[in-house]
Amino acid sequence: MRILCLGIGSEYAENYTYYTLGTTYPTIFDYEIVMIDLNSLDSSYYRYIATKKAEFKKFFKSKGICYVLMSQLGKYGEFSNYDWCPFADEIEIVNKSGETLTCQSKNAKFLFDSAQFKWKCFFSKYPEDTTVLAVNRANDPISIMVPCENGYCIFLPFTDESARPQLLDLLIKRGLSLIPEEEETHALEKKEQIPSVSLPPWATDYMSKTEADLLRARNEIDEKLGKYNKFKPLFWETGDILEELVIQAFEELGINVTRLEKASHGDFEFAISKSLTGVCEIKGLLGSADRRNLRQLLDYFIEQRDIEKRNVKGILIVNHHRTERPTERGKPATNDALDLIRTYNFHILTTIQLYEYLTQFWQKKLVKDDFLKTFQE
Repeated sequence: MRILCLGIGSEYAENYTYYTLGTTYPTIFDYEIVMIDLNSLDSSYYRYIATKKAEFKKFFKSKGICYVLMSQLGKYGEFSNYDWCPFADEIEIVNKSGETLTCQSKNAKFLFDSAQFKWKCFFSKYPEDTTVLAVNRANDPISIMVPCENGYCIFLPFTDESARPQLLDLLIKRGLSLIPEEEETHALEKKEQIPSVSLPPWATDYMSKTEADLLRARNEIDEKLGKYNKFKPLFWETGDILEELVIQAFEELGINVTRLEKASHGDFEFAISKSLTGVCEIKGLLGSADRRNLRQLLDYFIEQRDIEKRNVKGILIVNHHRTERPTERGKPATNDALDLIRTYNFHILTTIQLYEYLTQFWQKKLVKDDFLKTFQE
């Protein structure tokens, strides 16, 4: 595996290529892993590393992984020390420092237990699908993992210079364990299915009663298994596929759904009761839903309530920590998001809960009205 270290490490190392953060850099996408120590970047070189932005984009497209040791946001003329990043316009950094931090990701625990991090800044804005790895005491993200194209960019807090060799060694040996495993999104669909058997009217004349009963039972089981397999991806999907699965799950429960146009801030609506309409937004996330993930739902809710004068209830349907085992996932929403949900009396429904409602429905332990009542509680 080819590793490039910019401003961190030693020129005498055998397991990676080292370059100082100066005016000369190799081709970024020639490497599989890049590590950058922004604390070593002099302001007069911001413009030079910014010229590598297109190469970083190609690097991420080819499944590259970038680890960034953060420094405070700095500017020199029209350039900043983060302008090399393809999604620099999607992040906002606040220059405040501190030493207290809390790891938010079980996959990153080994890193924050092993290294003595401090923080020089935190994020006030970051791209959707970002995983927050660590926060300060005010719950501001100080370390995040951002999916970019087909790769990942992992921003880490500051460490003292004496501790950086050990951190570099740790990232080389175990850093890839931070990255979610590649998902086999349609694995269940690709499995060979045993087709149901259609019996001609005369077939039972050549079967015993036991054979006929067993064949009918098999057909019933195959039909039920098909439903379970169809909706199991609620556990890991995102984007348009997740949206379609959620809508079909509501329809499976007997609910009439109104799909909203893509330009709208919501995904679909349904009648909770004669006088109340649920307006829904669906999110498939690598972490917990935050206030930013509620923005579209809140905009649509306020528009319908205040401008259209409708009696509506906001519903966030979230597949949180979607790459982790369901039993090991954290809270579906951050504390800030939960405060907003309580303020507007929204309802939060996880896709795992939705799947559980489906199984109860198929087992005749739940009917449509029972499901609808959960949105009125």
